[in-house]
Amino acid sequence: MPPVRKPLPVDHSILNEMLAIRLQQLEIENGGMEAFLPKTGLARGTYYTVLRGIGNPTLKTMERIASSLNMTVFELLGFEVSDAKRALKKSGVDYDELASAIAKKNRADRTLARQTRSKKLPG
Repeated sequence: MPPVRKPLPVDHSILNEMLAIRLQQLEIENGGMEAFLPKTGLARGTYYTVLRGIGNPTLKTMERIASSLNMTVFELLGFEVSDAKRALKKSGVDYDELASAIAKKNRADRTLARQTRSKKLPG
């Protein structure tokens, strides 16, 4: 009989725990899990995994959650935007210019995607 493979321990990280704690706080502030879950834009199973701090959400997933809740990823994690501005300033980057450039790029990407989809549709 082959040896039984033992499950690997779950890797926890500070970031995963911060996100889990923050989601729990937001859940309480928004009337409980049933009221809050649809606002996150996540599937129930994904939400539970992230909420337990054992998920490994991508940055894109965190951005989607934050966007669904009308906040930044920084706010989602419990930081103030001023914290991000201060950190970027230390590196010589202007937060507002960066945010504007990203928004412009995202709009251009969405426009291009729409144009590409419309060309593929049978006419």
